[in-house]
Amino acid sequence: MAHAVVFFDLDGTLMRDDKTVGSQTLQALRDLVKNGNLPVIATGRDLWEIRGLLTQTGIDTAVAGNGASIFLHGKLIANQHIAPALVTALSEQAAKDGLVVAWYNESGAVLSGVNELVRGNYSDVQQELPPVDAEYYRHAQATRMLIFAADDAGGQAVRDRYAQQFPELQFYRDSPFDLDLIERRLSKASGLKILLAQPELTGWTTYAFGDGDNDLPMATVVQHVVAMANASAQYKAAAEFVTASNMAGGIEKGLRHYGLI
Repeated sequence: MAHAVVFFDLDGTLMRDDKTVGSQTLQALRDLVKNGNLPVIATGRDLWEIRGLLTQTGIDTAVAGNGASIFLHGKLIANQHIAPALVTALSEQAAKDGLVVAWYNESGAVLSGVNELVRGNYSDVQQELPPVDAEYYRHAQATRMLIFAADDAGGQAVRDRYAQQFPELQFYRDSPFDLDLIERRLSKASGLKILLAQPELTGWTTYAFGDGDNDLPMATVVQHVVAMANASAQYKAAAEFVTASNMAGGIEKGLRHYGLI
């Protein structure tokens, strides 16, 4: 049987709505590895955010930070940062507009301030509030950033204006509390390409399970695109197969559909 590399998004895909991984999915991942395949986490979260999940699932390979950090068998093989000039320009514009920003990198996350959107976001992802340092961007690099803007008309206006002002950046809405942004040259697609270029993975069949618009770059790289039943309309349109939802055993059912387990 040919080997496969299978990429999994986290929120809404590998994880249930309560941010846990079900026992059915954990067993499916074990069976996937037993059959000689390589499961890979492909997420907007940075590595420090998912270490516990990697331990729980037994997965040791990841494309983290929307393609910023690439790990193979627990070893960092590539790391990419947003251009410092872009980080500075966006951070200063957000400060002028009274918007809170979060800077993420391999070391952790730092906030420019705290408001209700910030509190709501970190409660939703079940993380403690990061430290606050409004000048952090002046002396540290960022793999990705968040702008805290609600999922409403005002937040859409912020997204549209910033997307026009900073065309080098890609803005994703995958939370009701914030916009996730990375540099356009960095994405899950660029991260997947770096990982798949490793000699040991030459000739392996590739799959991607996802649910959100920030998973769409994966669809341009892998051979088989799988959408969860709870996926966005745009991601479903790009998929070859729609499996059950993240709450109804979608990972196991999708893997069985392709004979991977």
